[in-house]
Amino acid sequence: MANETRKGNYGENVACGFLERRGFILLEKNFRRSGGEIDLIMRDDVVVVFVEVKYRRSLAAGPPRIAVTPAKQRRIVQTAQHYIAENDLCDTDFRFDVVEVFGQEQLRVEHIENAFWVR
Repeated sequence: MANETRKGNYGENVACGFLERRGFILLEKNFRRSGGEIDLIMRDDVVVVFVEVKYRRSLAAGPPRIAVTPAKQRRIVQTAQHYIAENDLCDTDFRFDVVEVFGQEQLRVEHIENAFWVR
């Protein structure tokens, strides 16, 4: 478990730096509520972006994005609703992005905007 946590933190740090270099502002990291977690909450201009980060050392099991299943998406949306309510952001635009980080020595980062929507 400690190794998985380290790996997850590494992927989140890479993704955060990647987005910050593109002008995003970090609002919160590892926001947890009611059995759900959002890896990064960032601001892109006036939009609040809930970011799920997936890191894989290789693509042997397919692209990291396939791990963001419909059940995972529902948990992220439910957790985002807590953040929106707690921070009085009901009139704010928001979206759900996925950032894939993969590779070992030569990292590759893919940013998928609007990866899923509230249903």
